[in-house]
Amino acid sequence: MASLEKINEALVKLVRVIEPLKPIMKCHMVDYLTANHWETLLPVGIQQGLLSLPREKLYLMPSGALRLEDVEADNKIDEELCLPSVNLSTLLSIIRKHSLHSLGVTTSMHQILDLHGSCKIPVLPMTGIMSEKKSHEVEIMSEVIARLAKGFDANWIMDLGSGKGYLSSSLVLQYGLNVLAMDSSPDNTTSALTRNTKLEKRLQKMKTAEKYQKEGKLIKRGKRKKSKKVLINQPVLSNDTDDQNGSHGSYIGLTAFITEDTDLLEILKESLAASKKEDTKDEKMLDTVDNHEGDMNVVQNDSKAYSTFSECEMGKSDVLNKPLDVKGDEETSLVNQSSDSPDEHRLGLVGLHTCGNLAASSIRLFISNSKVKFMCNVGCCYHLIEEEFYENPFSTKKMLEVDVKNGDNPDSKLEEDQAKDESPSKSKSRAEDAQVPDSQQEHSPAAVSFDPLHPSEIPNLSVGFPLSSFLRERKFALERNTRMLSCQPADRLTEQSYNGLNSLYWRALLQVVLKEKLGDKFNTTQVGRIASKCKDFTEYSRKAFEKLELNIEVTNEELYDYQRRYANNREKIERFFLLRSTLAPLIEGLILLDRLAFLSEQEDIEAAYLVQLFNPVTSPRCHAVIGVRSK
Repeated sequence: MASLEKINEALVKLVRVIEPLKPIMKCHMVDYLTANHWETLLPVGIQQGLLSLPREKLYLMPSGALRLEDVEADNKIDEELCLPSVNLSTLLSIIRKHSLHSLGVTTSMHQILDLHGSCKIPVLPMTGIMSEKKSHEVEIMSEVIARLAKGFDANWIMDLGSGKGYLSSSLVLQYGLNVLAMDSSPDNTTSALTRNTKLEKRLQKMKTAEKYQKEGKLIKRGKRKKSKKVLINQPVLSNDTDDQNGSHGSYIGLTAFITEDTDLLEILKESLAASKKEDTKDEKMLDTVDNHEGDMNVVQNDSKAYSTFSECEMGKSDVLNKPLDVKGDEETSLVNQSSDSPDEHRLGLVGLHTCGNLAASSIRLFISNSKVKFMCNVGCCYHLIEEEFYENPFSTKKMLEVDVKNGDNPDSKLEEDQAKDESPSKSKSRAEDAQVPDSQQEHSPAAVSFDPLHPSEIPNLSVGFPLSSFLRERKFALERNTRMLSCQPADRLTEQSYNGLNSLYWRALLQVVLKEKLGDKFNTTQVGRIASKCKDFTEYSRKAFEKLELNIEVTNEELYDYQRRYANNREKIERFFLLRSTLAPLIEGLILLDRLAFLSEQEDIEAAYLVQLFNPVTSPRCHAVIGVRSK
């Protein structure tokens, strides 16, 4: 475990490196040509270094795998970076030496589990159910959570921003834990419960197959057909697996908007009371039915019947005055009633890729609630974080009026998410922490629609950065484009190369056309991912004009001329983009260390850790912040 002193030392080093690099970090690729980024942002030495790199080495930059001979970097590691005086080799070496691993602030997962968790828990893997990425994340994180839960004797896990519910289902079905899965989307809550039921049936079939394999029996796959008997090849578990995991836990799905003011214990108490009420209702209904299979949507679990869909109406709340009250939230459940009294609840707080400010809210919830014995959070969508010392330019939706041939066009909107035009992957921004269900909006004093692109419009929402005393005392700010850059999948760029050069170059070239044709009345607009549908820049431009509803008079010959004028920039823009992506881990590292420092500052928290959970190529947002209380 890194001490608070060591974490703050690492923050000092990162700030020293990031400050002089901010102009490159906060620029936007859309403006590469119009603002002449190559000449205005890169010193000559770095320009020459980039142009001299052979292509086979170019894509090694983002992950830090490119190692060039450099004797100056060791002397500059503790100095403030002077960008004009360094060459590419020195810069890359300095960046590499400021990675989280090199700074010595991460802890191995084995070390954490040895200190705070239980022994390894054997389970039957849920293969072929999720995508490769999601399977990788859920398999690793569910084991970590289960072992921590057993180590702390936690009887309920609170999954914030649960999304499709894969993590919650794994904890319930594979590890027998009780989970309250909270998400702000009613659709996610309902579909996650349906998915949990399907996964349960799938897992039961896998257990049957595993049992038959141990007994050396044959099992029929699918409908009965002659000569179709096969042996199922499943891993054989230890003999005590059934004793440990023979029954699975309870699953409650709750539609809720989470802030740091959320009362987790009260939510759990109310949810359990509501679920018990529903179970009583279901039992009465069962007494009036002839027990025909399929008459009700009922699942048998350890000889106990419980409803797979129970929606509890529990009154209504005022979302503007109370950021979260369980009353008024939509709830669905799969519950085995816990024998623990409310005073005996011991909670674990988890979140897999909690979006934007939800990660910071999770940390604050852990700190403020002594019943939460441990937390494990993997954040994402840093561009949706609300900063304390930076005014979000997109905090208020604005309309862009463009004076075109046919008059003003009020339908053209101000750019809300420029990164969609430059991102090399589908970095969807989940809105789990920035939406409120309709049931709450209907009973608010005014109808409110929360947009995750405008987090500052959400009432009672605190800031997500900075959290630590060190950065807050310095009023440190990153700004939106810098946080956007931190979302780049640096390791994946190296592993899979970047196939979006056409999109990158055409969008920057389109910006030149728009600026020259519309002049001062033009403002940056979002085009979206249309390059893959176009064979050349001319077609791309036509589609963009149509999408932006712009009536611009420009001939094909003029568009060809734009391409000829800027032809020598095509190679440069790719190299500039890859260099800029190389800076992404520095920014993400600062955000994560800020959270770790904040946790470490709390007197009643026994330990705080930063750990790499996932393969960064498979899952770019791969680091977890873990906090534990004394047992």
